[in-house]
Formats: sequence, C-alpha cells, structure tokens
Amino acid sequence: MQFVRASSKWPSRVATLVATVVAGCVLFSSAESQAQVRAAGERHFIEFRARPSTYIGHTFIHYGRLDPSGRVIDSQRVGLIPEEDAWKGLVFPVRGTVREYKDDTRLPSLMIYRRHLTPAEYARVVAAVRHMKAREHLWHGVFFNCNDFAIAIAQVLGLNHAPSLMPPDAWVGSLGMLN
Repeated sequence: MQFVRASSKWPSRVATLVATVVAGCVLFSSAESQAQVRAAGERHFIEFRARPSTYIGHTFIHYGRLDPSGRVIDSQRVGLIPEEDAWKGLVFPVRGTVREYKDDTRLPSLMIYRRHLTPAEYARVVAAVRHMKAREHLWHGVFFNCNDFAIAIAQVLGLNHAPSLMPPDAWVGSLGMLN
C-alpha cells in the first residue's frame, strides 16, 4: 500500500496540517501481504482520492487491475455525487448517485492513498460498488457525503478510518496514516 501527497492548491488548514505530517511519506504493507498479492498472480489496486471541487472537495475511489510492471490495465472511478443542487444539499438531503464524475479525471488529485489488493479483496470492492450503484442514495453535505461512501468501501476492506466530517484531502490523508 502507498500513501502519496499529490500536488495541491487547496487552502484548507486541516489539509495543510495533514500534509505537513505525512508529506513525502510512503507506507508499505508487510512483506508477507505483498508476497500473497504477487503469489495470487492477479494484481489489483484501490486508491482513495481527494480532488478539489466547487464546495469543499470530493472523495472518490479509483480501482482496477495492474500489469506485471505495476501499470494500470483497466480501472474505474466512482464516488457519491449529488444529482441536484448541492447547495441545497448542505441543508436538506438531495438525490445522489454512485458513479464517475467528469471532474474525477479532469481535476488533479490533492491526496491519494493506494493499496494493493488480493483477488478476494478486489472482488469484495467490485461487489460493494455494484451494490451501491444499484441503490438509491441521498446526499447531504454533513450526514451522508462522498467521505461516507469511501468509508463504506474502506469498511469492506477492514480498514481503519476517521469520521466523515473532514475535508476530503484530510480524510484521505488520515486513512493513509491509520492504515
């Protein structure tokens, strides 16, 4: 697993604090778990990412398969997106969907936490995303937002996580530090 500080123009004080603590830090899982992933033959990954947005930022996941040299072969990006006026969603719940949003590839990521997955872990992530895409969701800036979606995926993998009430880049940074 890796934790990467991506380039940032984000002015968040919390994000700056987290970035100061973890800037340039790369965390790797135990050699034993890395050997298990390689021995399985298939290589998979998940990245928890934070990017800027009109509001406070956005957390989403990027997951897929790797070739033997570690390059991405195929991947998907998904997060919880408000489908109505997000300003209204700061007060009242609005309709949301789990999907890729155009800004997930267009805007640079501020913070990335990458983790290699076993085939079984990857299958659990795929199933969880499929299940969440099939359900209707409400999005609320405080009570169920993009960080909460990422928390649901982190829980599928048994990861420790911070509460959702953080700016996305601080939340992703804390996920990397806790795991």
